[in-house]
Amino acid sequence: MTTSERLRALESALRSLPLHSFVERLPALLDECARLAEARVRLVDYPAANLVDIDGGDMVAITGTLPGAAYREQQAVVETDGTVHLPLLSRGNCHGVLTGRVEGDPDRARLGALGEVACALADALQVADTGTDQLARARRDRRMTVAAEMQWELLPGRGLACPELTLAGQLEPAYAVRGDNFDWSLDPGRLTLGVTNGMGEGLNAALLTSIAITAIRNARRSGHGLAEAAVLADQVVWGQYGGEQSVAALLLSLDLANGAVQIVDAGSPQLWRVRGDTAEQIGLEVQVPLGALEETQYRVQHDSLRPGDRLLIVSDGVYASENGDRAYSDVALPRTIRTTRALPPAQVVRAVLSDLAVFRDHRDLDDDAVVVCLDWHGPAR
Repeated sequence: MTTSERLRALESALRSLPLHSFVERLPALLDECARLAEARVRLVDYPAANLVDIDGGDMVAITGTLPGAAYREQQAVVETDGTVHLPLLSRGNCHGVLTGRVEGDPDRARLGALGEVACALADALQVADTGTDQLARARRDRRMTVAAEMQWELLPGRGLACPELTLAGQLEPAYAVRGDNFDWSLDPGRLTLGVTNGMGEGLNAALLTSIAITAIRNARRSGHGLAEAAVLADQVVWGQYGGEQSVAALLLSLDLANGAVQIVDAGSPQLWRVRGDTAEQIGLEVQVPLGALEETQYRVQHDSLRPGDRLLIVSDGVYASENGDRAYSDVALPRTIRTTRALPPAQVVRAVLSDLAVFRDHRDLDDDAVVVCLDWHGPAR
């Protein structure tokens, strides 16, 4: 059987595999269709700190391990004994790592074929995640709050990639998040991105954010632009809470043909741009949060990106986080943005949150923290 035939056989088998039998059936299936012996599938946990076996058993750290290197670098890592670690990538969203043993020293063609296997498995896992709780249970080592469960269900994923851009995001604290969230959608000719922060604590904050994001998505899916989306979300939140609760939001729309950016700043998230070796916060007209006042009209601001530019969006749980009388944005954030310039977005997000933990002496966060990183490669040719 040729390599392409094996891949087609694997894809067919994955499609017909009952969702509840993924854990039991995958090792034998990968051995048969991909000649990958002793296969193990490890999923990234919610805090993006560890890789855990799909059966919820073994756990390895992402930092300082070879499977973790495959996840961080999003490329194959080969050990001397023929063990291969492959990132489970689905359009830029890395679900974890596939590990197995191959005969001999795999050449470039063999690694390429195994990479196709890992991508096919990642696509299957992404579909399975919508129909079974088995994968969600494997990724967590403790019970989540109901508010956190709601917030994670709203997220579009951890990453997104296409010829024009690479995107990554992370939300902390994973198991007890309150009102922070991010959302994105890649549509023909345009990327729409938003970071939101519902005020309050616990379930009330999660409900507030859920209402706002759903309203923004409703406007987007109805073909409306940023200002209209902000107005609709503002009206819905006002109608529900009468100004007693509001949602801070930063909404962004990127034209994939030319790098033109539209922005609505309705609250606290900050936007930073890295161009060359220079990192600077983009000064925006801060408008009132969604739902704070009745019938607010939002104005769109305009900017543009050059190929190679990077955008970083951080919530106030990041830049306003304090240690004593020091704020993270004053002491460390600009430095971290500059020193991570050569890293891909997924690693930048991890680096900022890791540096924030060090800044706080690893104390629990006082507020939710969202980091979203976007690299603009330029229009597709």
